[in-house]
Amino acid sequence: MNKKSEDKKIELSAKSQLVLILICWAVYTVAYVGRYSYTANGVPIMKFYKVNEDEFALATTFFFFAYGIGQILNGLLCRRYNMRFMIFGALTLSLVINGAVFFGLPFIYIKYVWLVNGLCQSVFWASLLRILSCYLDEKRMKTAVLVMSTPVCIGTLVIYGASALFALFEGFKYAFLLAFVLMGVVALFWIIYYPRITKNAKLENLPPCVSENDMKTVGESLATNRKTNGNKAAITGLIGIIALFGFYAIVDNFVKDGLTTWVPKILNEQYKLSDSLSIILTLVLPIFGVCGAILAIFANKYIKNPSDLLGVFYALSAITVFGIILLFKTNLWYMVIILFGLVSLFTNSVNNVLTNMLPLSFGKKYNAGLIAGLLNGACYIGSTLSQYLIAVIAIAGGWSTVMDVFLYSCIAITAFSFILFIIRCLRKPKFKNI
Repeated sequence: MNKKSEDKKIELSAKSQLVLILICWAVYTVAYVGRYSYTANGVPIMKFYKVNEDEFALATTFFFFAYGIGQILNGLLCRRYNMRFMIFGALTLSLVINGAVFFGLPFIYIKYVWLVNGLCQSVFWASLLRILSCYLDEKRMKTAVLVMSTPVCIGTLVIYGASALFALFEGFKYAFLLAFVLMGVVALFWIIYYPRITKNAKLENLPPCVSENDMKTVGESLATNRKTNGNKAAITGLIGIIALFGFYAIVDNFVKDGLTTWVPKILNEQYKLSDSLSIILTLVLPIFGVCGAILAIFANKYIKNPSDLLGVFYALSAITVFGIILLFKTNLWYMVIILFGLVSLFTNSVNNVLTNMLPLSFGKKYNAGLIAGLLNGACYIGSTLSQYLIAVIAIAGGWSTVMDVFLYSCIAITAFSFILFIIRCLRKPKFKNI
């Protein structure tokens, strides 16, 4: 296939681009349903299988460990994937795993299949951002940034809402059946319509830029770079991006996924609320989280530097967690839930900046899928820590100690961001990008 013919295939109509955004959104939304089907049912699962917090957390720890490693590998390899079959295969295997739990897989095996589920789920984000960064023009890319910031919260909202309903009838396993059905529908839609939408244009040989039409510009840029400093500057820049923002990502997901996993248990134990009510009230987290994506985009209009922007969100998170600590041992559980929602708002804003806005903004200079994969991998280091570590802390010191750990984590990152701001002000030419 010559370059000219590939140019024609890669140039999608505005309608095709919007449909592509929609189908990518659907894939990632149902992926979250299949990802949190276990987490959303923590309280009923622990009671049904008669296990404690650390035994329950092993499955989520295995999941996030595999997911984090998979994110890095998929970020590195996604340029070579046949996206049609790779995403279809990952959806199919994930839905089979959810189906196995629904049909009565013994608890002792759940942690192992959930590890495999983590590997499957790690395929999606880097691959989907790779697809969008290659097929979309600048106008539709802005739409994609907003749209792709919502699947995390909407998928979480769907699975937690459904799980609360199923808990009323002591039927938590139906949450896994729901994931099985939704992922199956989207997988079929993907395998049939993805090649039609993209006109079979292949991504394997495309550069990490938005379209094939940029190949000449990218080639000239790389040639010039090689004549001067080779690719050292580009490699150094990429390492700097991952090292700096990976640090932010680890702490963010430690807090964000720690809340998502353990708030139902906190409400159930601390305030003696029923299983179903605890799960229902946890819906506050994804509802506020959806607004986090919008807040991040809005705030970015006024705070351009990403490190400063993240520092502001962490400062707000620290203030909110401190409010939770003050009210934690009172009877004002409804106020505590609202504050949990605000923490979710700010941590999801951080997550949107790190895993959505940053990779797509660097899409013309680097492989957006690579950056997304590496940063998402860093996120899930934090997620892995949030599962078993928080369970151990809760058993040893209670949930109030967990809140203290969240507070100190947010304060530490706020201080780090402020230090970077001071350094940049003192030596602006050298540190202008941090």
